Amino acid sequence: MTILATYKHTFRLLISPEKEWISILDHVNIKSSKLLFILIVPLALIMSACNFIGFVLFDNNSTNHIDMFLFSSITTFVLSIASIYISSIVVRPFAVLPTKKERFERAFILVAFSYTPGFIFNSIAFLFPIINYLTIFGLYSFYILYKGITPILNVPDRRRSGYFTFILIGLLSIYAVLGALFIGTANLLGF
Repeated sequence: MTILATYKHTFRLLISPEKEWISILDHVNIKSSKLLFILIVPLALIMSACNFIGFVLFDNNSTNHIDMFLFSSITTFVLSIASIYISSIVVRPFAVLPTKKERFERAFILVAFSYTPGFIFNSIAFLFPIINYLTIFGLYSFYILYKGITPILNVPDRRRSGYFTFILIGLLSIYAVLGALFIGTANLLGF
């Protein structure tokens, strides 16, 4: 899959997820490592940069807090990528596919593409903290994930809602643990 095709799929998912998941499934040569470097790392870098720039622009005393801004930006990048891998591991058992490797690849595809609205709206909210309520639109990621469970994970349609419930509980638990890790580390470092 090319870079252009990846981003076309990403933006089409925002408009019509159900139809686009089937189109993504037709590209059987999508590999998690390639998707990581084509889609996830650039989006995570943009979000981290927006995090840093937003702090610098809107903090009254930004020169005194540069180390905190750098910590927040770097941690945002690292935890974004970590959360995608961990989420893929959580989603993997729900895939109805023959091999463990294929289950992980499909779970990674589902999670990576589903994270896009979260990346977009969090980036905007980091860049302009005054409109941070836009992060609520990042919840659209869960809708995209829900629509992708059946085609990507090969889950029967009648079981999709139940699987989604368990996946959602797992993902929210991951986010809570990673958030606590971030806050605990920040407190430990004196931020």
